[in-house]
Amino acid sequence: MEHLIYTMGRSSQDGNMQGRLLMLLVFSICFTRGSFRSCPTIPVQKNFTLSEFMGTWFEIESLNTHLEKGDCITHTFSQSADNWIYVNTTEKRDNGKRILYMGKLSPANVNQAAKLQILLTEGVYMDFGPVQDQFTFIPYNVLATDFQNYSLIYSCTQHYFTPTIYAWIMSRGYQLEESTIKDLENILKTNGINIDKMQQINQKDCP
Repeated sequence: MEHLIYTMGRSSQDGNMQGRLLMLLVFSICFTRGSFRSCPTIPVQKNFTLSEFMGTWFEIESLNTHLEKGDCITHTFSQSADNWIYVNTTEKRDNGKRILYMGKLSPANVNQAAKLQILLTEGVYMDFGPVQDQFTFIPYNVLATDFQNYSLIYSCTQHYFTPTIYAWIMSRGYQLEESTIKDLENILKTNGINIDKMQQINQKDCP
């Protein structure tokens, strides 16, 4: 009984300590049961040449892309004298407005040229109205490309204990062979990426 009374009368500091211990216990259970998931590590393309990747790419399919919400999405990459690669992403919204997102691309790993990182810095309407979308610095890994026809891009950002996975299938033209799309999707699937929510991007009647 004396021990029970002493425990109930402890200071708030002891109570905080017990709360921390309980939290650590919960975290340890989560780790033990495998609830914690990290971003999948997927091999990037070997023998990647950044200069050959420059130019305009048309987005054919995307996974979990919340930044882009429209049709006719293109990405244009250009090298500059200051060692940055500038990226202009355009899309057409349902209201007919053309959106321009401007960003920068840079190498993320000196030993793997296909591991890049992108910072989308600005978003404006083509008619100079504001866009409220928020952007951040994210990985930009080229999993596969032949530089002339197709590219498969993968990105993953960690939010607490859950990874958010992004993927883009891109083409040098408005369309891409269905067999090529399936091959690129299979690269994601064989690396444990769920593509059930992969969305097709409308590239018809684009300016």
